[in-house]
Parts: sequence; C-alpha cells; structure tokens
Amino acid sequence: MTIFPFQMKEMTHLYTRALKLPTSALLEKDQPEPEDVVMISSEAKKKQILDEAKGAVLDRIRQAG
Repeated sequence: MTIFPFQMKEMTHLYTRALKLPTSALLEKDQPEPEDVVMISSEAKKKQILDEAKGAVLDRIRQAG
C-alpha cells in the first residue's frame, strides 16, 4: 500500500481538528446518522450479472463432473 504525502497531511489536519473539539461534541448523539447511498453504473451492473452467471455455470459444471 502506498501512502502519499498529501494523505498524511490530510490525516494530521483531521486529527488536529478532532483534538480541538470538546469531548461533549464527540459524544453527542442527537443528530441522526446520515443515510448511506451507493450508486452503481449500468456497466457495473451488467458486469456483476455476467460474473454471477459465469459463477453459476461453473458451479453446475463442477457438480456434474
């Protein structure tokens, strides 16, 4: 894994900002958690379907053999 200098700089800024926050702000749970949204392109969906179909065919071949 390669870590670039700008990534280290971003992490140190993040830790610095977190350390400056009061402890109560870090523990506060009044805000609802943001909803995770995943967007999959149509090309990725097609690739996933093809990969699943290939896997199913290979499983059938292995079971028959």
